[in-house]
Amino acid sequence: MVRYAGLLLKIGGPRMFLSQLRRQLYSKDILFGLDKDLDAQRVKVASKSSYFLRPASNGDMEELLARAKEESKQSVHELVERRWFYECGFKGCYVARNSDTGEICFIAWLISANDSELVSQGFKDRLPGLKEGELLLENCYTFEKYRGNNIMPSVVVELQEMARDRGFKRMVTCVRQDNRASLRAFEKLAFRKFEEIPELKILFFTKRKHGNGKYTG
Repeated sequence: MVRYAGLLLKIGGPRMFLSQLRRQLYSKDILFGLDKDLDAQRVKVASKSSYFLRPASNGDMEELLARAKEESKQSVHELVERRWFYECGFKGCYVARNSDTGEICFIAWLISANDSELVSQGFKDRLPGLKEGELLLENCYTFEKYRGNNIMPSVVVELQEMARDRGFKRMVTCVRQDNRASLRAFEKLAFRKFEEIPELKILFFTKRKHGNGKYTG
């Protein structure tokens, strides 16, 4: 966490650091838990930009930080947090690169029950418990210049196919209640809302209450 704070200060500057500091000291939010049966009818989505998808490397993570300086101040902390997440040991990361420019245009993680030891080492209050056959789609991020091109849903479809081929049966993800663009995208991909997840940030720790089964929408 100290590493995350230091990177945020270095890349985002004092104003961004103080803004996130206030949020990390104390804030509340609601996320929606979404899931999809991977044996259900498949949805086809065409991206408006050509890309290729592959597992992330350490070099990709270096580029991620360099590219963070080109993003809006609001997005800097999201990329810094993802670099920190990778450094914590979650290596099931995938990047999509634009076929023309070679730039990273999208990044996301797939987390399974095999990562339970990592989850227990500091993320058990943030990430849901997973059963065999389940995958968590986490930390999706589309770089700003590539937004509006259907890259995120197109990549998610590819990741679903990959997961299905590996024998996984269910994919879950979490989306903040005010992220309407992502909620619409997942709805088109036939994900369903199955729970509301209260989130509390306090003193740089994030606690989410998964598994309450409550959804009132």
